[in-house]
Amino acid sequence: IASDASLFERVLRNMILFGSRSEPVRNFTAWMEREISVSSENSRILEKTYEVMLRLQNEGRNHIWGYVARNLARPVWLAGEGQKADTVIGNPPWLAYREIQGDLQNRYQEEAKAAKVWWSGEGYSANNLSAYFYLRAALLYMRRTGRIAMVMPHAAMSRQAYTKFLEGEVARSNNTAFYLRFTKAWGFGPEVKNLFRLPSCVLFAEVNHENVPARLPIQISSFYGTLPRHDADRAEADANLTEMTSPWPTQASKQNGSSYRDRFRNGATLWPRRLILVEPVPIMGMLPPNPEAPLVRGRVGNQDNAPWKTLKPPEGVVDSDFLRSVYLGESIAPFRVLVPQRAVIPWDVENHQLLDAKSAASLGFPNLAQWLEKAEALWDKNGRKKRTFLEQYNFYGQLSAQFPIAPIRVVYTKAGTNLAACIIQDEAAVIDQKLYWARVENLNEGRYLCGILNSEIMRVGVEQYQSLGQGGPRDFDKYVFNLPIPKYNEDKSLHKEIAEAARTAEDVAHAVPKIESEYFKSTRRRVRDALSEHGVADELELLVGELLNTAEVNP
Repeated sequence: IASDASLFERVLRNMILFGSRSEPVRNFTAWMEREISVSSENSRILEKTYEVMLRLQNEGRNHIWGYVARNLARPVWLAGEGQKADTVIGNPPWLAYREIQGDLQNRYQEEAKAAKVWWSGEGYSANNLSAYFYLRAALLYMRRTGRIAMVMPHAAMSRQAYTKFLEGEVARSNNTAFYLRFTKAWGFGPEVKNLFRLPSCVLFAEVNHENVPARLPIQISSFYGTLPRHDADRAEADANLTEMTSPWPTQASKQNGSSYRDRFRNGATLWPRRLILVEPVPIMGMLPPNPEAPLVRGRVGNQDNAPWKTLKPPEGVVDSDFLRSVYLGESIAPFRVLVPQRAVIPWDVENHQLLDAKSAASLGFPNLAQWLEKAEALWDKNGRKKRTFLEQYNFYGQLSAQFPIAPIRVVYTKAGTNLAACIIQDEAAVIDQKLYWARVENLNEGRYLCGILNSEIMRVGVEQYQSLGQGGPRDFDKYVFNLPIPKYNEDKSLHKEIAEAARTAEDVAHAVPKIESEYFKSTRRRVRDALSEHGVADELELLVGELLNTAEVNP
């Protein structure tokens, strides 16, 4: 019925009319049987729809449903072969998989897989609804001789999560497909101000009649400048933006780069914070706190999100064996650690396993069991229902992979404007997901890596692979290892020189005085200033530049 616009309008208009007079369902059914020809199955569906509209009418809530029904039906009509368009343009919803909530996340993944646009490799959480929307719109609404153009995230031109999308395969429900060929792109990076909150692009495509994935264009049109306002018109854009030709953005690749990529791993997903991170609770009275089993409560932070920020954090006694230091992104600066947090980490050293409340109780850890019971109850009531609290603790095995803890580890920040890296020698501490970490053989190897990772030349080199945010490039992740960083070799003088310069940088960084309650970004800035004033920062730039310019790929 929705595919016949006039019939649909006729049915809907009478639904609204009958409902406004509170006519019973049988009267609407009689009208259908007399005036239109529909199957019994469709008749039952229409009767149920009318029942809902009648109920809403009787409840005083049937003010917009006629409009809603029309808007739901129009895409069905537009998808008919006789209505498909020569040109399809749009600005689809930009929504990453990780940001989609509840059952809709599962449905999106299933639909994206069926449409052959789902990227299942590393970084899959960045799959974006816009890519599915683009290909789906081409399938439903574009004539095979037509064109399509949509405003997309800038990342759509190069990031791994868009790999399947850029192949251009448009899958049909009957397992046949046709392919799009991307013909050109406009790039609006962070250099364009007052356009969108995030960097964007416009991707143009048409049907590729060779019916195979086509090569992407070599170049794009990049724009630079500041618009006078968000809703600038064409004349204002022409007057304020400069158009230049630039290469199609580089696709990050694992085929080249550094062997260190496989050694580094993301830290543990210690979330929700206030169920895992803790702070001591002052004990009133004469008795001092028990250092073997202190009283703690969940740490309340400004970055806690709903529903956790409204919940009272758990409180209880926890054995010190299960309280460990945790290094977050905010816990490190270039070449030095700052202040770690404390967390309840239910790792049973003797049996080499993570514990839940039940197993903690069975092994004779009543304090830990009681804490976990409270946390699990809060998780079961307010969590996403996809996994148990223990599974959340050890998401993708990122927590258990840290045990046994290595004596020397290098960590670096996952995201931010400037990357920070340092060595951690705390064999009891765990690493949070805001950091990447790796075991290293010795301090010299660790210093060598920190010298490279903290360098400005490394930051500039990795920009081409990063996603673009409102403030420019962000998310270092493992893109740093797209650069040809060779494995540390004691026999190579350049490697040793970098390690020695980094040791000096450590001394300079540790000499920067701590300021109580100072924001960590301010501390990092003071450390970088001290490194520049000393001159060791410039020395490292020269050494790292020489290393990256002469290194072989996949050494």
